[in-house]
Amino acid sequence: MWERKYEHGRWDGLALNILSTSLDGGQRLQITEIPYADLPDIIVMGSKAVSVGLEVVLIGSNSLVDANALIDSLNKSPRGELEHPWLGELSLTFESSSLSIDTKIGLVTLSLNFIRDARSTKLKSSTVVTDSSPQPLQKTATVEEVSTSAFEQDVAEMGISDMNTLQADFTQLVSQLASIASMLSVPSQILSAVNQEINRAMMSISSIANAPGQFAEQLSTTIESLAQAVRSDDSSTNETVDHSRAAQAMMLDAINDNDPSPHYNIQCVVAAIKMSNDIARLEQEEVFDLVNSTAQVSTILSDLNSITSELDQRIVDATQVSTYESLEVFDALTNLSEGVNAQINKVIKGSTAQTIVESSRFIPALVLAHQSNSSEALVMALNKLQHPLFLKGSLAMRESE
Repeated sequence: MWERKYEHGRWDGLALNILSTSLDGGQRLQITEIPYADLPDIIVMGSKAVSVGLEVVLIGSNSLVDANALIDSLNKSPRGELEHPWLGELSLTFESSSLSIDTKIGLVTLSLNFIRDARSTKLKSSTVVTDSSPQPLQKTATVEEVSTSAFEQDVAEMGISDMNTLQADFTQLVSQLASIASMLSVPSQILSAVNQEINRAMMSISSIANAPGQFAEQLSTTIESLAQAVRSDDSSTNETVDHSRAAQAMMLDAINDNDPSPHYNIQCVVAAIKMSNDIARLEQEEVFDLVNSTAQVSTILSDLNSITSELDQRIVDATQVSTYESLEVFDALTNLSEGVNAQINKVIKGSTAQTIVESSRFIPALVLAHQSNSSEALVMALNKLQHPLFLKGSLAMRESE
């Protein structure tokens, strides 16, 4: 089966499923046939250009469209760099192509011919995609910093009524933090340190009017201390009693759209992000591990989407005024939202099937995994309602990373 034989390569950053490779070389010869002579006169004129032939496969409903797009791209930009699984990096020039279509299974086979270029190989930067930007948990610090500056401006312009409302809201928020701490199963010294920070935050609420910056800094310290304890709670590995998920939900429920300062709601969302075990784990992984995930994909996506929804609302709030501080808050929140969305995309990419295999007869998961360059655990993770020995019908498949 061709599914077990192809290897991965890249042409100028575009992924190729290479089924076979052929190399043709030799010498350029000038052959002169002399009349009445038994042997010809042969002049060696140097090495012949090395040609590289690739047989590339594409499958699926868009296979023909993708094949035509690839040929069109090669015709427009014939010079490029090939990353081959065992030939390494080659500078090639596209020469010709032929296309074969199997309409029964939607398989398109492309035979591509290239000529080895004399240029030195230098891969384009676009072929390697890296994300060096800070992760969401790191970006929260920037959000808190710029939001604190705006918070100080808000407090300076507040009347007595708004100040009383603000203090009542923050009192309720700190009480929620205490409730979260009380349900954790962490060592006593960690819990004691967290409770001390919560007490400091509660006492500093009375000083908001005179020292809003100090209060905001203390609240951020308290939330960070509690978030570390939440993420270290071993009980969070059990989805049914996941204290991290409960803490995140409590912080988002504490949001009050009528609070006189946007900083309150921003701090609630930041606290939810910091207490999310899903975000902390996803930050450490290049790809989402569907097999070893302790939570359902739908649950993870639901929680992360709840966070992005509230972040989007905070971004809308920041655009209600046009000041230097609000612009900084807008940029920081937008950057944080992009970081969380990157984790959502990571989960979707790691849990979505690359192809659907139709099987009219029962087939064991181990056999199917062998045929598709996957693993039995991944096959069953994608097809949870199937029996591992009797898979049948439309089966979701993807290759192991």
